[in-house]
Amino acid sequence: MITSRKLASLIGAAVLGVAASQPALADTFRFAVGFPAGAPVEAAKKYAEAVQEYTNKKHRVRIFELSLLNHSEMSEGINKGLADVGYLLTAYTPSDYPFSNMAADFSMLTALDNKLSGQEGLAYSGAMLEFIMLNCEECQQEFTKNNQVYTSVVSTPAYVLFCNNPVKSVADVKGKRIRTSGAPWARWSRAFEAQPVALPVGEIYEALSQGVVDCAFLSPTELTNFNLVEVVRNITTDVPGGLYAAGGSSTLNKTKWDKFSVEEKEAFLKAGAVMAAQITYLYQKQANEDMEKAKARGINIIQAEPELLKASHDFIRKDLDYVPQFYADEYKLDANRLQELSKTMLGLIEKWQNIITNANVQSADDLRDVYWEHVYSKIDPAKYSPKR
Repeated sequence: MITSRKLASLIGAAVLGVAASQPALADTFRFAVGFPAGAPVEAAKKYAEAVQEYTNKKHRVRIFELSLLNHSEMSEGINKGLADVGYLLTAYTPSDYPFSNMAADFSMLTALDNKLSGQEGLAYSGAMLEFIMLNCEECQQEFTKNNQVYTSVVSTPAYVLFCNNPVKSVADVKGKRIRTSGAPWARWSRAFEAQPVALPVGEIYEALSQGVVDCAFLSPTELTNFNLVEVVRNITTDVPGGLYAAGGSSTLNKTKWDKFSVEEKEAFLKAGAVMAAQITYLYQKQANEDMEKAKARGINIIQAEPELLKASHDFIRKDLDYVPQFYADEYKLDANRLQELSKTMLGLIEKWQNIITNANVQSADDLRDVYWEHVYSKIDPAKYSPKR
């Protein structure tokens, strides 16, 4: 929740920041990114370049790294226009985005098939984009109700287990306090008699270093994004799996969007494709690099024992069937409609695993072209984003 005092200070900071940055106030978009460094910030820079290019320099983007809005403030901040664009993580306000978040909660399916090992995020990003932008009217309405327009995806590499002490067996997991990133991982923890802990990502460093939590489920990229490489001692690489895909990495304020010409809307969708590809590709590249840094620092890299791996996969298979019912019960939604949407999303995950397997993606530009061909090119900019 953004307080009135916080609101006033943010408006003042935003106005002053814009005035000091680019010549035309109306043409400069404030992009709030709740990260201090790493793939999200680097992707945002590419997005800013794309906006300027595709709008023929009519619009510019100024990036606010970890300064304008934090993750918990992002949804409301975009809604109120404190940011014109925001790196939105919808899991922070789950009751506002149940349909979108449900699709993200199927990500642990990727742990059951290793044919895309190291490219899970590339495929899941495509599935999320196609689901939200082309197949889920309820998802579009969620963003509209929050005065937002979804134009790109959030998708991390596969999750691993960061711990203070080694965890490789079923017995090792039992009793651990584990920082989780969403409901599926919380259920995973409980299934293994561990205690899930809800904690903002910015507080994990202190929580691990002081023993407030024993472990955290995260992408390897957070080793450097939040400097966890200083406090993590052990990494188990093949559990729990899944990834974080709940959000939109360049979510626009809808009031701004509604004033765009059709050409401007198309330009911002093109920039969205750039952002989707950049964040997904750079995240995976950074994950690979960060795991090498972890090894160089002497962090213990562990594989789960067969018993734990099998038990984890058994849990995932059962939990995937439970996901739509969880959302129906939790948010009082139509169970039949959720089942229908679940089948759509599961089909898209399989579709995109095949697309990425055959795509030979060698760069972020290659990935942008794939996303554009299969998703963005099918959108009519004049009709995208429903009316309020």
